Amino acid sequence: RNLDHPAPRMLARTAVRRLRPHTGALVSVRGTKEVETFSPNGQIREFTKGRPISPHVNIYKFPVAALSSITNRVTGCLLSVGCFGIGAAAMAIDCNIPIIFDAVKTSAPALIPVAKLCIAFPLTYHYLAGVRHLVWDHTLKGLDIKSMEASSYVLFGSSTVISLGLAAISF
Repeated sequence: RNLDHPAPRMLARTAVRRLRPHTGALVSVRGTKEVETFSPNGQIREFTKGRPISPHVNIYKFPVAALSSITNRVTGCLLSVGCFGIGAAAMAIDCNIPIIFDAVKTSAPALIPVAKLCIAFPLTYHYLAGVRHLVWDHTLKGLDIKSMEASSYVLFGSSTVISLGLAAISF
């Protein structure tokens, strides 16, 4: 084979990387001059090029605004999956959801506040985050870093307090 062409070298590197990503041994790919080392997390450093390994994402501290955005997306997905699941269960197995909820209330009353909190927090957080985005869209205020950080803390705190209050209410 012609190893001067870049495609066979790339394939050879890929094969070697897939075979031995967990070792720290030096690996030389036949037909190339590069010597590579594998770190335990699969990152590769090419010594002949002198480039350092890029740091992993886990060493960075996420900004609170990024965590707020991620939480908004996750709560939206959880609410969608939950509503779809309850609706699909009601249609597919022809069950009466209120009767099932009453049976859970009587059989495991200690789980009711936890279940309420698991429903109240995503609902409250996603709603309040949506209101925050509407305010941002209509006023164009609060889009600087300090305001976004402050509003994210307020969003987390108010959602937690409202959710705990909703979970404590008994009907």
